[in-house]
Amino acid sequence: MAGRNHTVVTQFILLGLSDLPEIQALFFLVFLATYMITLTGNLLIFTLTLADAALHTPMYFFLMNLSFLEICYTSVTLPKMLANLLSEDKTISFTGCAVQMYFFLFLGGTECFLLGVMAYDRYVAICYPLHYTYIMNNTRCSEMAAVSWISGLLTSLGHTLVIFTLPFCGSNEINHFFCDIPPVLKLACGATYLNEIAVFMVALLFITFPFVLILVSYLLILLTILKMPSAQSRHKAFSTCSSHLLVVTLFYGTGIVTYLSPNSAYAPVTNKLLSLFYTVFTPMFNPLIYGLRNKEVKGALRRTMARICFLKGNKYLHLQQMQERCLDVEMSYTSKIAQQNHSMLTYFIFFRFWSHPETRVILCVGFSIIYTVALTGNILIIFMTVLDPALHTPMYFFLRNLSFLEICYTSVTIPKMLVNLISEERAISFTGCAAQMYFLLSLGTAECYLLAAMAYDRYRAICSPLHYTLLMNHRACAKMAAACWLCGILMPLGNVAWIFSLPYCGPNEINHFFCDIYPVLKLACGDTSRNEASVLALSVLINLSPFLLVVVSYAQIISCILKTPSAEGRHKAFSTCSSHLTVVTLFYGSACAIYLRPKSNHTVEVDLLISLFYSVLAPVLNPVIYSLRNKEVKSALSRLRGRRRFS
Repeated sequence: MAGRNHTVVTQFILLGLSDLPEIQALFFLVFLATYMITLTGNLLIFTLTLADAALHTPMYFFLMNLSFLEICYTSVTLPKMLANLLSEDKTISFTGCAVQMYFFLFLGGTECFLLGVMAYDRYVAICYPLHYTYIMNNTRCSEMAAVSWISGLLTSLGHTLVIFTLPFCGSNEINHFFCDIPPVLKLACGATYLNEIAVFMVALLFITFPFVLILVSYLLILLTILKMPSAQSRHKAFSTCSSHLLVVTLFYGTGIVTYLSPNSAYAPVTNKLLSLFYTVFTPMFNPLIYGLRNKEVKGALRRTMARICFLKGNKYLHLQQMQERCLDVEMSYTSKIAQQNHSMLTYFIFFRFWSHPETRVILCVGFSIIYTVALTGNILIIFMTVLDPALHTPMYFFLRNLSFLEICYTSVTIPKMLVNLISEERAISFTGCAAQMYFLLSLGTAECYLLAAMAYDRYRAICSPLHYTLLMNHRACAKMAAACWLCGILMPLGNVAWIFSLPYCGPNEINHFFCDIYPVLKLACGDTSRNEASVLALSVLINLSPFLLVVVSYAQIISCILKTPSAEGRHKAFSTCSSHLTVVTLFYGSACAIYLRPKSNHTVEVDLLISLFYSVLAPVLNPVIYSLRNKEVKSALSRLRGRRRFS
């Protein structure tokens, strides 16, 4: 009996935030977006502080350390949480749990000390401005940063070893989304009183000691600011530390509540919410706070963009001329052309196809209605497939992904087009054009592969009905959807980077209503034949590869349907894939007409009409096709209405 009670735990199960599959899919998308924003924002801050000489100061040296730390900090917990949201297997090995806790405590402890050091830096800058460069020299800053990292490294090591040398012989379910101290300690056998005291002492060291240093620093800063004679000086002094103060409040507020509250007050749900805030959202807010509230960072970003513009320019033009052209983004199109016919482009102008104000107003109203219908229809599909248990099947899981994709897809082009219709300003920045093209290609590629995955799903449902639930289980569907999104993210990167690394030194008017490949390529200087060849090759890969999978799937489906003995059986089998077949025809037909036609056959008017169809009208038609032609969706809508009346 004693042997059974002390069975060694070799792995843990992370229960996560929720066990409902429909909510997990939503959580996955939200946290994936959060993780991407966190990585991008912190990487941008890190790059700017390295690249811009004006940011080579102690304050930004510590900020660079903080940004690098945030990238590591989120990467300790979020990838595993995202994997668990997609997978049925939510286990983590005993060693893996120990490693995750160690790095989490190491980076969290380092951040506490680093925020304390940053507060001391602001104190010296405001209270001893004349001695600032002497006190906070390069050697001193490096030593303080090193002490912060080493403090986190050593303290967390001993603490993790103490926790994981305890016997774990009961339940192995961790009621959390990562291996945090309180939920892991609850699973330990025997007396954990000493460990709880150790947790409290380490929390005091990690949180209270640097927090007291921050409080003392800001108290002295406040006293110094109040002694300043002018309001302008006080405002300037306070603005230098407002970003840091905001970050400290966000991080320490949640950390203190989690780790310094009594053990009796521990509530799993509250702890998860607080943990989400300081492990997921605070690292995302940090670059936004330091970027949006800081003139020096915004100035560095502008200078870096100007430098990039210069590098893209004609190498034979004078440096001063190029810098003036890159920084002069606000100049009007006409004055810029008049000054220099071969200037380096920093923005593009969308061609105005309709010059009459009355026509533009009518078009703006029409496209606004279309956009509203597209958003409403696709959001309705998402809600129905989430809320109605009858639609919790692989087919509607992929449809939910498709509807979310269509919302994003239309939002890439239509809002900018509406602004251009009602405004005289039709410009888009060089970077904005590149971003629009990337997201358009990314979402278009993801849709191609998603439609292929839906065709494969229909093939399995019709040709292998007895094995359908086994073959198309939750894990298989999640992996297929993730692969579609990953293909969409990665495939267009090279092409967009290649296109926008070309020199653009002539006219800047794009004959289109968004930054599509061929209209932008027409504006490039020099030989673009290699780019056109790469566009064609990528189009073949993006369009034809999944299209062949669709064709093969439907060839097998037709073969299976023809073998069905009864007419009713054949009709039922075909009706399950008719909606998808209609959507595939609309999307692939227009996309192939744009990207797989010879260059000589491209005309502005035809391209414009086809682009309007697949970028504006097709996303509106998709929810209409799936609702009007699908009994299950109509039944779900009826049940949803009935539920609302009842409530």
